[in-house]
Amino acid sequence: MTLAVYGVEIIMILIVADLLLGWVQEDPRMWPRRLSHWLTEPLLIPVRAVVRRLPTGGWDVSPVVLLVCLTLLKVGVLQ
Repeated sequence: MTLAVYGVEIIMILIVADLLLGWVQEDPRMWPRRLSHWLTEPLLIPVRAVVRRLPTGGWDVSPVVLLVCLTLLKVGVLQ
């Protein structure tokens, strides 16, 4: 596998870790969520700007949308 595929997989793992930590620890200013939030938030902000227009019922689905996009990128372009 190429270095780009590894990079995408690391980003995907960080997003899942932040998502799971968000269920356990709501405050993103406390450790260890502070680190995962700091690493993933720059990627999620543009996705939230687009997803905000969709009827999601108040749920933040931006991590799921970003994971789907990264998976499509990994499967379609990088391999």
